Amino acid sequence: MNLDITAQNLEGNSSKARLREIPDICPICHRSIHPKNVGNFLLTPRGLVQAVFRCTSQKCEELFIATYTIVGGANECRLHNIAPKNPKKSEFPQTICDISPTFVDIYNQTIAAEAIGLTEIVGIGLRKALEFLIKDFAAKQKPSEGEAIKKVFLGKCIQDYIDDTNVKQCAKRAAWLGNDETHYIRKWEDKDVTDLKLLIRLTTNWIENVILTQKYADEMTETGA
Repeated sequence: MNLDITAQNLEGNSSKARLREIPDICPICHRSIHPKNVGNFLLTPRGLVQAVFRCTSQKCEELFIATYTIVGGANECRLHNIAPKNPKKSEFPQTICDISPTFVDIYNQTIAAEAIGLTEIVGIGLRKALEFLIKDFAAKQKPSEGEAIKKVFLGKCIQDYIDDTNVKQCAKRAAWLGNDETHYIRKWEDKDVTDLKLLIRLTTNWIENVILTQKYADEMTETGA
């Protein structure tokens, strides 16, 4: 959907412009909306238009700014960026939140950094989140070895203290990619943080399977029936 607007420059002079794309998701509350345009401004030296919108959800009503790049002679404008952004938190099963709340906190802080463009630190944050997840899980499975688990390197922790094959295989590969994100030279050049996120998600899924399987095995013992 296009929107024809009048934008003012710093001196108060007005120019016509056409916005090619109107945001239909509020970057703050993440609801689908038809935002209300409440002001438009021309950044002449940079060839930009900034349109101020208001969320029309009664549970939000926040203001946000959409920045457009002028791409045509008739002031046709292409959407470039929206701010501010309130990152939508990643949700994890309650079993994962109970095992490692610190993992959940670090993971969501990392996603928040990514949302505001701090892309170079995303892999490092994911690597830290993974370490807390694995060590907290290992310590729950082997509580008598908790102190040793805290001190050991992540790779050795996965190798020595994780018994489930699926958790071990996914966590090991997530650790490889996480380590890549902290090094000058990458080993896995065909993989990136998208793959790392997927491997972490797979790891949490397998951990949940282990916990729930053990839960029902403990609660429902064989009675000979």
